[in-house]
Amino acid sequence: MQEWEPYVQYGMLRVRETSCCGEYEWCCEGGLYFVLRHNGEGYEATPRRRYADARPVWEALIRTHRHSFRR
Repeated sequence: MQEWEPYVQYGMLRVRETSCCGEYEWCCEGGLYFVLRHNGEGYEATPRRRYADARPVWEALIRTHRHSFRR
């Protein structure tokens, strides 16, 4: 189970990749990486990490998520 916390912007957000249905976004901000998702009221994010530590989280979410029609 992945940890999620409310998203707080710290700098310039860069979306690097988006899941096929738009549910998850692979992001970089201030040199740290994380996954962003909309929760209905706002956005929440996985903890910010270095690329090597955050990329496996993104890949696991993409492999296991159920495709929605959120686009």
